Amino acid sequence: MRQIDNHADSGGSGRADPVGQLVATLEPSPPVVVDELHTATLLERQGVTDQEARDKYGSEDVFALAGEMFRRLPDWPATPLDETSVSQPQRYVLLTHGLLYSVPGAAYPAVLVAIGGPALLRGMLLATTLGWIWGMGTSVTAYRLLGQGYPQTAARMWRCLGALGLGIALVDALILAATGAGDARLAVFVVLQMSFQLASGVLVFYGMEWRLAVLVLPTFVAGGAHLAHGYDAGHTAPVLITAVGTCVLTAGVAWWATGSARQPRDRAQQAPVQPALFSVLPCIAYAVLSALFLLCNTVPFVTAPLDLALAMAPLVLGMGTVEWRTHRFNIQAVELVHRSRMAAEFHRRVWHLLLRELTLCVLALAFLATLLLVSLSVAGLLTARGVLLVVTYLVLGGAYFVGFITVNHGHFRSILEITGLVLVLNIAARISLAHYFAPYGEVPIFLVSCVVLLALLLLALRPNIGDVHQYR
Repeated sequence: MRQIDNHADSGGSGRADPVGQLVATLEPSPPVVVDELHTATLLERQGVTDQEARDKYGSEDVFALAGEMFRRLPDWPATPLDETSVSQPQRYVLLTHGLLYSVPGAAYPAVLVAIGGPALLRGMLLATTLGWIWGMGTSVTAYRLLGQGYPQTAARMWRCLGALGLGIALVDALILAATGAGDARLAVFVVLQMSFQLASGVLVFYGMEWRLAVLVLPTFVAGGAHLAHGYDAGHTAPVLITAVGTCVLTAGVAWWATGSARQPRDRAQQAPVQPALFSVLPCIAYAVLSALFLLCNTVPFVTAPLDLALAMAPLVLGMGTVEWRTHRFNIQAVELVHRSRMAAEFHRRVWHLLLRELTLCVLALAFLATLLLVSLSVAGLLTARGVLLVVTYLVLGGAYFVGFITVNHGHFRSILEITGLVLVLNIAARISLAHYFAPYGEVPIFLVSCVVLLALLLLALRPNIGDVHQYR
């Protein structure tokens, strides 16, 4: 390790050179840095950009400047890295997230009887997509406020943005019901589904997974009993009542968890609420674009044969896995910061880590997809178009994973531009080309669109994936 010396090398001129001056003023507390990556982190934290590094200090970029500064720092006795300094959620807890989030699926057969297949699929797509993206944006905002020392304000943001999200879901559901299959029951289903997703996010945010498990257990049991009785219509009402009760109780516990009295006091009276609210606007825009992309490409299959109508089920049920892999990437990337000695080494290793986690994410979704395909094949309902559509949703799941990483890093401009461009091109292709690939020519166009989306997101993320300040 090295210690920042306030008496920096003056270069023998009696007047400190620009780099020496920067060394002398660089973040005096704490004064110890481990390697040039940590030095780069301190520079980025102070707002030093690549352009400033070139113009003011004559370095190629921030990393080159950090290397020059680190070489000027005096040696300091090394101290062991505190392995507990980086919080690592227990693996088994993260593994339960996918199961907990997917428990409402146990009530879907009963909802199918209550509102019909087309309405169920349309509502499930809308609620799942909007809920996941909105919940992600809300959690990002809350984490930022919490990290800045405003736990009470973070809790209020959960409540305010959650209520706003439910309002948006209600409006979207009413529009969906008015333009296709469904009625007021569809709107109720969408609001309840999204309320459960947002409330679940609150409980996970505050480490209350065990409470969430207790709350969802009755729905899981009721859904299992419904399945054991062959989806008997006579058992539909108890399942629906239990599911509604689970959603209401989960929302109630989330409201209790975000109470101001349960949070430590903010470090200052004036919390940066406006910047935090402004920061969530790109997440809202991304949520809208993602929902439009998914709905535009899935609605044509609502009334299609069963293998096409159910093709998105592995993605819906596997979204918890996507979240888990995102957590794993963030945790392991922080570990890489401490194990890497050079900027180029870190960039290479974190890029390989991203590709590995992406592969594991898609493979996990592929396992669920295989179960679906085998079941459809045994029932004699599987077609080539159905297989192709399932593969398409696997690629889309990979795109969601990369999108989550991109949003976590704050690269909103690139993800909005890419998602918007792919959406426009997809709509144009479906209008002009779908009939050439009939029947259901939308399937290959959807597949190509998802491949392009994933490829563009990876290309946009690669130059920035090695920014050390993203993993502090």
